[in-house]
Amino acid sequence: MTFQRNLITGLLGASIAAMAGSGSAHAQSDGGFLKVSAAESPVHYHPPFNAQAVYLRQVRTSSTVSVARWLDQSDEGHTSNQIYIESVFSETSPGFAFRTDTPPAKLLGMFETLQNQSRQNGESFSYQTPSGPIMVLPFARDNAQCISFSGRWEPTRADQRGSQLLGYFCEPIAVQTAPKHQAPAQQMDPAAARDFAASFFLRFEINLPGDIGAPVTDGQVPVGVPAVPTNPNATAPTAAITDDISSPETAPQTTIITGDPTNTTISPDEGIGIMTRWNNIEGRGALKFDKPAGEGTMIIDDANRHCEGYWQHKDGRYNSATLPFGNWAIFCTDGTSARGTYTSSSPSQVKGDGQDNTGQPVLFRQAGQ
Repeated sequence: MTFQRNLITGLLGASIAAMAGSGSAHAQSDGGFLKVSAAESPVHYHPPFNAQAVYLRQVRTSSTVSVARWLDQSDEGHTSNQIYIESVFSETSPGFAFRTDTPPAKLLGMFETLQNQSRQNGESFSYQTPSGPIMVLPFARDNAQCISFSGRWEPTRADQRGSQLLGYFCEPIAVQTAPKHQAPAQQMDPAAARDFAASFFLRFEINLPGDIGAPVTDGQVPVGVPAVPTNPNATAPTAAITDDISSPETAPQTTIITGDPTNTTISPDEGIGIMTRWNNIEGRGALKFDKPAGEGTMIIDDANRHCEGYWQHKDGRYNSATLPFGNWAIFCTDGTSARGTYTSSSPSQVKGDGQDNTGQPVLFRQAGQ
């Protein structure tokens, strides 16, 4: 079997751009792309600010392409509609595979919204997600810190499909205009880059179909599996999207732990309640068990900010010479961030300490401790 279409141009190309000036009925089918519901999309994002999601799909003889975009409506008037997240998830017919990985640096020239508007400001690295390793590259676009990402899954049997995920994420306007937001660094620290990626992937879900092959770690196509050719000069879909494609909608809002800070009761399925002290300001939050074993979402709320991030167990266990310990990092609505370590001497005793991006101490302990 031979697949003769170019991966990006042939599947996406300028057909989406043509939708910009089309009427509603025509816009939803122009170029073979159809508007689909969120339930039909293989990727989902849970934004902490107002955003409009647009999902498109094109089905061809030997492939299917799903495009997902989130339009930023976190500005004061909720009218910006700048694309700040875009992903392209491609599936082959059973038995086909993609020939090579697409480096995330290449995406800066493939997505029109990034062309001549972005600069790399960090080294690429592999980030482990529940769906497999994803290559990530830090870059800056104007006043926003961003990452581009790419992943690939290949069939190991003739009845499996090959897949590829390409995309990028940039800070929304609400973060860029927050009082303590810092402009993107000339060169992002590797640890800070990983924290930034973690904050995104905590909210970004990849729902792989059941017949997708294994994640690729070595860039090789298995013997006997036809490869899908790619075009090195291909261009990803353009930024033009109109209200004809999708009516505005309010994005899911962040779950915020509110109420009396002295009320530390939290249900077991939500996680461990914590009390915080940040630059001498009391707050509260939670360490949730909503990710693979050994990690989860971290939330902090106080009078100045709402923050979300992650905690991650590194080593140790109870009733052993080395007690559990790990790392944590959070990112906040006022533009601040913080990171540090934690230790746990028992299931009811957790303590953490660290610093924010200005050097101020951040401490937490398990509620009721």
